Amino acid sequence: MAKIANQKFRVGLIILLCAVAVAILPGTVIGRPQMAPAAQGTTLLCTNGPIFNLIATDGYISVPDGNQIYMWGFANADTGGNFQMPGPVLCVNEGETVTVNLTNALAEPVSIVFPGQTDVTASLVGGGTLALPGLFMLEAAPGQTVQYTFHANHPGTYLYESGTNPFKQIQMGLYGALIVRPALGMQYAYNDPATEFDPGREYLLLLHEIDPE
Repeated sequence: MAKIANQKFRVGLIILLCAVAVAILPGTVIGRPQMAPAAQGTTLLCTNGPIFNLIATDGYISVPDGNQIYMWGFANADTGGNFQMPGPVLCVNEGETVTVNLTNALAEPVSIVFPGQTDVTASLVGGGTLALPGLFMLEAAPGQTVQYTFHANHPGTYLYESGTNPFKQIQMGLYGALIVRPALGMQYAYNDPATEFDPGREYLLLLHEIDPE
């Protein structure tokens, strides 16, 4: 078992959970079929936990200037593992034990770190060749599955992202959002009545700087 506390690095990512009537949609993903993105004006789409099965895979996105860029991404293995970027929005409740099973379909090792979460443990699933220890977290070699577990003790909106060669892999698209709902209720951002909002007007803006080179 490997254990790590509070991952704090950020690479060109800004995340903001807001309750406003504006939504920014990710780029259109092509090359592999995918779940349809949220339509303009719809509320936040969650993948509800606390158990998640993700796969690190690849595909292409279309950007506003008409170009297509090869990217990587975390996809939801329970809905076919179709490429998407950014990864699914993982939603859990405060106090739950969260389990994320990551299967690596890429040609190099991949891992996930969870900035803001403490006492994350990781273990190899299914035996076989030992997983790589990695710099930040246990890594899944190509074809392997690694399981990450932690307790969601702090409400808020967080990133999850690759902890393997992050200056490359995060730029390539291996990142997503994690939302921990407070015990007070899903219509609150934190355990403070002043943070109440309309769940029907909840949107996530996840910005990513891409270097096409």
